[in-house]
Parts: sequence; C-alpha cells; structure tokens
Amino acid sequence: MRFVQASPFGMILAVSLASLPACQESSVETAARYLYVWAGDVDGADPDFLAVVDADPTSDGYGSIINTEPVRSRESLPHHTEYDLPPVGTYLFANAHRTEEVLLIDFQDPIRPQVVRTLDAVPPYRYPHDMVRMPNGNVLVGYLRSDGPSPLPADTTLPGGHGGIAEFTPDGELVRAVSAADDVTDVPIRPYSFAMLPAIDRMVLTSAPMVEPYSADVVQTWRLSSLELLHTLPVPPARLANGELLQTEHRGVLQPTGHRYPFEPRVMPDGSVLLNAYGCGFYRVTQIDSDAPRLEHVYTIEVPSSADLGGCGIPVVAGDYWIMTVGAAAMLVTLDISDPSEPREVSRLPTEDGFAPHWLAKDPGSNRLIVGAENEIGGGDRMLMVIFDPLTGELSWDETLRAKQGFPRIDFRRTSWPHGDTGEALAHAALFRP
Repeated sequence: MRFVQASPFGMILAVSLASLPACQESSVETAARYLYVWAGDVDGADPDFLAVVDADPTSDGYGSIINTEPVRSRESLPHHTEYDLPPVGTYLFANAHRTEEVLLIDFQDPIRPQVVRTLDAVPPYRYPHDMVRMPNGNVLVGYLRSDGPSPLPADTTLPGGHGGIAEFTPDGELVRAVSAADDVTDVPIRPYSFAMLPAIDRMVLTSAPMVEPYSADVVQTWRLSSLELLHTLPVPPARLANGELLQTEHRGVLQPTGHRYPFEPRVMPDGSVLLNAYGCGFYRVTQIDSDAPRLEHVYTIEVPSSADLGGCGIPVVAGDYWIMTVGAAAMLVTLDISDPSEPREVSRLPTEDGFAPHWLAKDPGSNRLIVGAENEIGGGDRMLMVIFDPLTGELSWDETLRAKQGFPRIDFRRTSWPHGDTGEALAHAALFRP
C-alpha cells in the first residue's frame, strides 16, 4: 500500500459574519418526546447510567429527568453512542471507554431502556470508539489500538499498535475483524469515524486517538463490501484565510495543528466526503472510487493559539449547513456547505463559561440540537439545548427550556436521581427519541 499524495490547497477567502434574523421557533408538533443521555457517576462509587429526559417542549417538565437506568459498570467513562438513533426494535450501540465495552441498548419501552448485551473487545483490538450502520443493517465498530505485535514488523510505536474494524450483526454477533494497518506509516492508525458510500462500494475512515499519545494523521478509503483497505491519504496542513498555518501550543510547543486528528467525515450530496479535523481544518475527499482519490484542504476555523488543539468535535449536517462544535473556542459555528469545496461561516454562538462543546445531535422532528461537552476540558455536568434556523443557519438558545428550567440546559449537578442518591454525574452523548 502506498500514500496517495494530497493535492495542493487554494487560498480561502475571508468571510465576514453577516447580520442575521433571529432563529425560527422549533416545531412542537413533531418534536421528540424524550432525550437519552449516556452519563457516568462522578465519584465512581455507583453505576453509570442512561438518563431519560423529558424533551417535549409543551410539557411542564420539559428538561427534567424522567428516569435513569443504571448499567453494571462503574467508572466506565460513558462515551459515544451511534450518531443516529436506529429504528425501534433495533438495539442502540454505545461504548464504555475505560472498560472497553460496547453496550447494546433496547429502547422499545421509551422510558425504560435496558442494556441487553455487552460486547467485549475483539482481540487483538482494543478500545472501541465510533459505531456506524452498514447498508445490510450490520454495525461497524472502530477500535483505536491493538495489543501485542503490530501487523507491520517495523512498528515499534507504543502504547498499542494499529487499530482495527469489527463488523457485528444487529444482535452483536461478530462477523469479521480487520486491521487498519498500512505500511505507509509506522505511526499507529486509529480507526475513528466512518462515512458510507454504498452506491460506489466505498467507505471513508478517519484516524484519531482518544488518550493515545501517537496517532497517524491520515484518511483511508476502503471497499465497503469486503472491508478491503484501498488507499491511505496523508492530511495536508490547514491554513487560515491569510495563508498562514493554523498553529497552537500543542503539548506546550507552538506548532501547526489544524490537520491533527482527522475526525468526522460526512457524505455530501455531490458524492464527495467533507470532514473536520479535531485541529479545526476542513478537508474534502473526491474521486473516491478511483485509483487516485483526492484529499484537499478547503477551510479552517481559527482558534486561540494558546489552545492545545482546536477541539472541532462532532458535527451535524442539516441541509446546506454544517454545525460544528469548537471546544477550544467555546462556541458553535455554522458553515454554509452548499458548495462543499468552499465552506463559508454564517453564524457562531458562544457557549456558557467553562463549557467546551463536543457532542452534537439534532432532533429529527424539530430544529433543536443537544450539545454535550468535553468532559476532560469542562462542561460535562450539563447539556445545552440550541435552536437552529434552517433558512439562515443561525443558532440561538432554547428559550422554552430556559423559561421552564431557568436556563437552556439540562443539569447533571444533583445529588438525587430516580435510581438513588448517587451524586453528580458527567454526561457526554445524547440522542433524541420520538
């Protein structure tokens, strides 16, 4: 396997923030009734749990905790779920990072979701992270690293070698597992997140770490049907509109970081794939089914140079807009991606003090967004509710939630829960439930 050289990037014109009208109200007729939040007990003395929140804007209890369902694990670091809730009757996959488990959750009873199965890691792969549904209904899970000798003899980078991908049936039966290793790099490739292109039998996979100190900054293309690795593309530097490299004090040293940790890919209407790096550079993958796929830098969100990394986390794509969490700058940014080769900023919304946004999920039945924080940076003790205007891309706080709760957030700083007086919790991932 060889590197496919990324094509040169062009200068990106600066775009000033326009003055926009206030966001439209969320539709209450079709708004989700519940919100599932994957949360961890702060002191680790009690089990982690799944919280069920009243998400009905017409309810007097809007934003209150209806129920909590403890799981068997403690101090598991509840992390990601799938990015979209699967159909009722299908198990939701979620990960518990420290215990290296994937949990299968039955949510047919909307108020009492239950963990029906727990999947251990698939040797030699460890630390499951993202999960995505395949066209056949199976679920792919990315594992960030592996134990034991690397599949590539020359690799010596520790801890952990190249990660891998495992395919499971919807009920959690292992189908197959493959390595993401490629001899173009001895820095471990850590399968992070996926974009599916079944019409051309392709998949795009990014590489980013969780706690590992080393990670290859690459994007891969795979044959979807056979899970065959086809190409590994190095991520080019991220430049600002003035042509300068985006630099931050990563690990105490000022260095180019906009390309670091290619993170979340999303398929565009034109068949290309747009992705953000955690460092806040944006990239577009084209010619994906060819022998020479192209990876180009198309935009950069400027973040403070004092940051370790930019913290561009989980996006939501809604129509022509890409809504981006930016942890290091404590804000949400909306990009117009009607032309994915030239994203442009149209709106930004600063978050509360001490809240570093990371997770983002949209209510399929309304224009609400739930925002979760980077637990390691700050804000995991609450989740914020935002309204998105689909006509302008503007973002605003959910004033209905503010009116009923006193603030536009769901607070996890409490001593008592439906399952007992277990103290404060940290929330991370959340999904709306109709």
